[in-house]
Amino acid sequence: MNFPNPWITILTFVAIFFSGFFSFVFSKKTLDFYLKNVETKFLKSLEPIIGTIGFVLSFGLSLVILYYFILLVS
Repeated sequence: MNFPNPWITILTFVAIFFSGFFSFVFSKKTLDFYLKNVETKFLKSLEPIIGTIGFVLSFGLSLVILYYFILLVS
């Protein structure tokens, strides 16, 4: 396995940690906005799906950005 610069490896783990935290916060804000604007009981029951989609999309996007950053730097 070919490792890049050790600092890039360490900062990658830090970036993944912060990406997870900010994805959680984004997911929570998305759910607050969604639940505030929805009135029906059925649509409110979709809360776990909306939260999961918000987290996965934001975390996935941050990982893609990190991937391209690592390719650019190394």
